[in-house]
Amino acid sequence: MAEEAPVTPEEQKSKSKLPLKTLLIIMAVLLLEGGTITIFMVSKGGPTPAEGTNPIEGDTRIDQKEYAEVILAESFNVDNYMGGKARLVITMEVCAKVDKDKGEEFKGLVDSHKTEIKDTIRTLVASTQPDQVKDPKLQVIKREIQIGVEKIIGEGLIQEILISKWQSYSAD
Repeated sequence: MAEEAPVTPEEQKSKSKLPLKTLLIIMAVLLLEGGTITIFMVSKGGPTPAEGTNPIEGDTRIDQKEYAEVILAESFNVDNYMGGKARLVITMEVCAKVDKDKGEEFKGLVDSHKTEIKDTIRTLVASTQPDQVKDPKLQVIKREIQIGVEKIIGEGLIQEILISKWQSYSAD
């Protein structure tokens, strides 16, 4: 057998090589990703402006025609028991907004049907659900009052129902 020559410490220690291939591959991938992102951002451009509508078209306000306000119920109290055993008392004033030229005709109709209109308003408010009573705009109640009054005096005269005073409190 051949004798092996003793290995010197210098020979035992191998030089650590720099992983050049690995570094080149990582650098190439990063360069490709950066280039792709840059090309995408340049070709995409900036944000496009939002499509808008004409602000006047979508306006829900009623035009500035001349209107007359006719009182339907003044200082009117209604008891509402729809919340269960608790009694809810509602104090309100209701007006109708009509065209100025039809104001006198409408006022005459309201005067001739005053009791029937008050009964309709009382019935509608007394049967209203508590969540509708607490609605700040009272949209459901206004719509129902308008429909009820139009059944009595005729359709097409009322432009809008206005509730100038609305106070509700629990009486129990």
